[in-house]
Amino acid sequence: MIIKKYLIPHFISLSSILCGFFSIILASYNEIKFAGLVILLGAILDGLDGKIARALKVTNKIGKEMDSLADLTTFGIAAGFLLYQGSLYKFGNLGILVAACVPIFSAIRLARFNMKPTKGYFEGMPTTWVGISIAILQGFYNQFFAPYFYFFFAIVVSFLVVSKFRYAKANPALFKRLSSKIVLSIAFITIFINFPVAFLIPVFWYTISGVVFTLFKRKQKDIRMYKVKF
Repeated sequence: MIIKKYLIPHFISLSSILCGFFSIILASYNEIKFAGLVILLGAILDGLDGKIARALKVTNKIGKEMDSLADLTTFGIAAGFLLYQGSLYKFGNLGILVAACVPIFSAIRLARFNMKPTKGYFEGMPTTWVGISIAILQGFYNQFFAPYFYFFFAIVVSFLVVSKFRYAKANPALFKRLSSKIVLSIAFITIFINFPVAFLIPVFWYTISGVVFTLFKRKQKDIRMYKVKF
């Protein structure tokens, strides 16, 4: 049986959806760490489907829509449920409402992105990063932070996904400029301070990077606007 090449990216997207489904099942059995790992696996698959589609020259609208559905399932619904099962259940009905903000605002962001795609940057935090950050923080640092941290974190990322802040897209040039500095920072903190803290650096940095870069560029623009030339 020969598989048509245009189906390969679709299978990868469907595999990402399965990761979200399995994460929900694992989280329902309180296997929080494994549920987080499965979401991270879904993130790897999410990064592959588009690249493979472009490499095979089989990009199409169905693939784009399927990718969005996979993002919503794995990084919106599954991540929100993981957050609830891991910490937010302690807040009762309010915890349900806050956890539900993750898939709801992720859906809004994905719909907006499909209608108005951007080049060179993301408008609002990418839904994929929401799932990755929740999978890492809730899956591996569940005992590291108090439940109130996850409560407010869910509110913050829900706001950031629908915000106008610009987040950098992952590209080779960006990694080439930042990878050495990030690796050195993680190595330093791992050796001299605390091993678990080291991997929180990229999580928190990218989460706030959109706010920092947008405000910085806006300030630079204002300076240029009011600069008087003689």
